[in-house]
Order: sequence, then structure tokens, then C-alpha cells
Amino acid sequence: MKSKLLKVLLFTLIVLFGTNCGKKISISMVTSTSMDNGLPFLVLAGKEWKAEPGAEFVKLHFYADEPFVLSKVSIESCSGSFKDRIAAYVNFDEVYASTDVEKSNSDVVFEPAVSARSLTLNFQRNTDICLKSVAFYDEKQKKYRPIIPEIVTAKVTASETASPETSYSAMNLFDSKYENGYATAKGAVGVSLQFDFDSKQKIDQLKIWNGYQRSDVHCIKNGRVKEFTLTGDDGYSETVNIEDAMGSQEIKLTKPFSGKSLKLTVNSIYPGYSEKGFVISELRFGNGGDWIAVDTLAKSQATAKQYFADFTAASLRNVLNRGLTGGEAVEPEVSPVTDMPAGASSEVPVDAQFEAPSSSDWTLRLRSDGTFFLEGSTARTNYDAGEESSRKFYGMGNYQVTEKKPGQIDIRIFGFLRKQTFTSFLDYGEGDCNGCGRDCNKVKNADPDNTEKIFQEHVSLKVVGNKFYLINKKTTQNLDFSTLELGLE
Repeated sequence: MKSKLLKVLLFTLIVLFGTNCGKKISISMVTSTSMDNGLPFLVLAGKEWKAEPGAEFVKLHFYADEPFVLSKVSIESCSGSFKDRIAAYVNFDEVYASTDVEKSNSDVVFEPAVSARSLTLNFQRNTDICLKSVAFYDEKQKKYRPIIPEIVTAKVTASETASPETSYSAMNLFDSKYENGYATAKGAVGVSLQFDFDSKQKIDQLKIWNGYQRSDVHCIKNGRVKEFTLTGDDGYSETVNIEDAMGSQEIKLTKPFSGKSLKLTVNSIYPGYSEKGFVISELRFGNGGDWIAVDTLAKSQATAKQYFADFTAASLRNVLNRGLTGGEAVEPEVSPVTDMPAGASSEVPVDAQFEAPSSSDWTLRLRSDGTFFLEGSTARTNYDAGEESSRKFYGMGNYQVTEKKPGQIDIRIFGFLRKQTFTSFLDYGEGDCNGCGRDCNKVKNADPDNTEKIFQEHVSLKVVGNKFYLINKKTTQNLDFSTLELGLE
């Protein structure tokens, strides 16, 4: 009898030790630029996760609720190896590291250990990505125990939504993407969000990322919520006040909610500098210290399906989730092209009035989740003055298809643009940290030679034979190119 009791006690201790060892780390936001079988929270729950087949430069973004010490990241592939290195970015662009193909192509080591609020993994040219797990280690090389939200099913609707819906839908409150968010067109007071859960939920607190936290300039120019009222099943009602602050904030409800239907109605806002509406970047519901998020996989898959359809219709399907590189097309090829899409034109417009730079180097990546990455550098020489000026551009955000026809697609790109002039360039560690979010916890001083702004530009992407041309319609003169001649990376 004593032997049995000792065995039971020993088993209980093993179970308790096994489930409670390791420091806890709460991660309420995890997302990816490409997803196939589920939300990427799966990689922290010990379950298999896949990106879309064939997708390159896939990124995984992790946002911790509190800063944590990070010495190593271990990435386990379903196939056992990666053909290309994996780049890692901590806190947007504060620290850069990567796997070492010769030593270990599955571990990223930080020496010394760093304080991390966010981590982005860029899988470069690795394709058909399937992961078993991603693990984080503290300064003593001990594995953290991740705490992630419970994913629930719900219908989320809004009384008003800005355009395009893909970038500003109410479902974006749960997609873990700072480049998306819920936004109104112009409305503020009286705007409502409706949450209809498939199953009964208990909610005693909220975690909210107020304002448009894509960048500090986005947050300042758009309105933020100041006060709202929650109403729901069984006559539930409570008024909530929110701080005008970057980052997340947790709000304890004085009266817990229990039910399936909950409504949030805005009573007042902190006005934006230039926009009349308001934005909320992310939202989580809480119960007893655990967080709840709504499943956004169906919306992500529907978005990808639409982009694939649009690019296929323009015979440009093969550029999605890939990379394009090249420079200014001074004299595009004029040789006959025999494999053009039916009804397409092989003519490439070149602006004769545009003064071509002495050097031009650009990279463009368009993704099926509706985001883009754009990086470019140009140099110009003034021989009379004996001076050479150079500029570097770094843009990330969203894009909207405005027109498609055989061999060509017109898009509006919009989001965040950083531009540096003269000769001192920023080092992004071979960047493309698109989607990893600006560091919203600090505001940088203005520098005329290193500007950050909200921008939009209208461009056309055209295929001619095995080459692609990006034509800048130059509605705002944000980017220093007229027509780029590009090829797949």
C-alpha cells in the first residue's frame, strides 16, 4: 500500500514539475505573412504549423506582453533542416542575428542576451515551411514556457469601417498585425463593435492596443478611443476609460461579463492630428488571468484567395510571396516578345523628363496577405558642384489592387516610409522586417535627413516576357524612380 502511495506521489510530483518548470512568458500576439493550416500560435503550443506552399521570405512575428531576456531561439522544422539561413530581428530593428548554416541552421543565438519585446523571424528563401515548434531561452539557456491566448470562434462586425476593408476590418483586432487594425472612415462617437461568440464566454478584463500603432506618426494623426460602453447579455453594462498611450494596456472590469453577445460603443475619442475617425490596433478579452482571441484564419485565407485571383487574372501569379529586384529602366528591351499574355501590351512607358540616377537598386515583395516590403537606394552626381547625393528608402505596409488587365496590375501601396538622404545609410541587417511593427514604446526626434512618414503611391506592375516593370505614377513623388526593370530574386 505504501509503495503504491509513493508511486502515486512520485508521479504527481513529476507531472507538476513537468507542467510548471521554466519561466512563463505571455505572448498575446503571434502572426505571419503567410499561413496555411492554422494561426501561427500553433508553433508555441507544440503543434505543426505551415505557411502557404511555395511562399518565400515568410515572416513569423512574436510580441511578448512584457520584455524578457532572450539568449537563443530554436526553430524546429518538420523536415529536419532549412536550406537557407533564418534572419531574426529583435524590437523591430534594434538587434539583428541569424542562423549559421555551417553550425546550426535551426538556432539563432544572441551573445550577449538581449531584452526583447518583439521578435521577427524571416525565413528568407526557405519554401514550403512546416514548423514543429519555436522555443525561446533565457539568459541561463533555460527554455521559457509560453502562455498564449485561447482561440475562440466569433463573428465580429462594426457599424462603420474605413476602406479598404482588408486593412481596416473589425476582425483585424485579433490578427496580431500592427499594419492592420480596426479603423473608421470618419465616425467617432456612437460607432460600435459587435462580438457574437459561438460559445458562452466569461470576461473580466480587456487588453487593448489603442490607436494606430503601426508607427508613431500613424498614431498621432489618427484618433484614439477615450471612453466606451460595453453592453451585453442579461442587461450587462459597463463604461470603460482608456489611456492615450502606446503599447498595450490592461483594464480590469468592475463587473465581469458572461454570455455570447457583447457590444462596444464609443462615447469619446482623443482626436487625431489630421484624421476624423479613430483606430484600435488590437484587442484581447481576459478571464481569470488568461487571454482570449478570436480566430482570424478564415479571414486571412479569404484575403489570400482574392489576391491570388487578382494576380492570376493579370498573369502575375508567380510574383506573389516572392521577391523582385532591379533598377531604373533607362532603355527597356525592344526585341519582340512572343510569350505575352493574350491581349497584353509589350510597350513599357518611360518618362523622358525623369532624370535617371547614376545608380538604382530596388527590392519589392508583394504578399498574399495584402502587405508589401519595398527597399531602394539611388545616387545622383552633380559634376558641376562636385557633389554626389544618395538616398535610401524603406517602406512597408499594405496594398490595394485598383485595376487588373492582361499582363498588368495597378495597385495603391500605402503605409510607413522611412527615407534617409546623403551618405549615412541605416543598416537593417539585410532587412525586410515588414510586419514586425514599429517600436511603439518610444518616439524618435525628427531628423530632416532621416524622415518617417505616412505615405501612399500608385504604381503599375507589368510583365513583358521574363521581366517585370514597376511603373511609378508619381502622384506624390515619394519614391525616386520612374520605371524599374525587375527580375525574380
